[in-house]
Amino acid sequence: MISQDNARPSAGVPVLAVVGTRPDARLEYATELARILNRQLVTSFQLRAAEEPVAEASRLTAAVKTPAGAVVEIPDRVSTADLAAELSSPVSATRLEGVICVVDAAHGVQDLFREDYLVPRSGHPSTATARSLVSITHVEYASLIVLVNWENVATDELRTLLALLHHLSPLARIRLLEDLADMGHTLPDLPAIPGYDAHLDRPGWTKLLAHGFETFIHDDRVAALHYDCARPFHPVRMHELVHELMSPERFGTVVRSAGYCRVASSANVTGHWNHVGKVMALSPVSLDDDLELLLDPWADTDPLTVGQSLAFIGLDLDGEGLISALDRAVLTDEEFLAGPSAWAEQVKRLR
Repeated sequence: MISQDNARPSAGVPVLAVVGTRPDARLEYATELARILNRQLVTSFQLRAAEEPVAEASRLTAAVKTPAGAVVEIPDRVSTADLAAELSSPVSATRLEGVICVVDAAHGVQDLFREDYLVPRSGHPSTATARSLVSITHVEYASLIVLVNWENVATDELRTLLALLHHLSPLARIRLLEDLADMGHTLPDLPAIPGYDAHLDRPGWTKLLAHGFETFIHDDRVAALHYDCARPFHPVRMHELVHELMSPERFGTVVRSAGYCRVASSANVTGHWNHVGKVMALSPVSLDDDLELLLDPWADTDPLTVGQSLAFIGLDLDGEGLISALDRAVLTDEEFLAGPSAWAEQVKRLR
């Protein structure tokens, strides 16, 4: 049951954010949530016209005068990670109490395999972001995942979806919602103090890289593994590996893989490996001035990774086959022992 004090906390305007890939289900949930909590509703329609919808959401919610606070329905193109950082910033006039991700159970997995792109308003197509890379943040950074339209989903499929969502977002509570009238039973007591922690490592892949996590929802089809290797990838073989990951019959269905990696052709750069469904992105996150220091056990260095540190989450995974393919994609003994200064030249000769 919900209980909340109408006296506004001094920490700022209390805000609940509602995200999800299905606009109708998301808006319906947010509208009812605002009604039963007696909060002001800010909809995605109010944010879509803004060039910076995250900043606009912060501005609109900060101006809310309703004592109980606001519910803000977030448009598709907004990363939940960016939203959480903005609304829970120490200098923000808002206090993010939680992020609720509404998942349509009939399309839960399919939505992560979409291949279309989201283009910012008045933005150039080159600034577009893959929808799946944004959508995965809705799940991974949620504090509560609510499944709707699940009644006609087969029991086995529903159990698999619940286990997959739990692996993707192990800190989130997951609830089945049969009727909007029962919404109150899915929510915690409010207000939440100190509120939503945007700096907490919420995604399942970050937990896997750090120390793993205990699974409370089990399904034989859902599995996760952590791949750790000190050797950089050979760029050509890594490219071939990525194509294999996109093929469900190769290693099972790799729904999500993420982490940190290095490629021999630019081995002083740590890259962020970011893959969902059929979309892959690799972006630089740090640069080492002297790569030779990474191979020196006495050097005072603290890199994100000296080689590969990757998490894989999926359905019917062939773990042994996946690890073997990853091992084949990194440098061989001969390539590795040649050292960083020779890797780039070796790569050119092997192409």
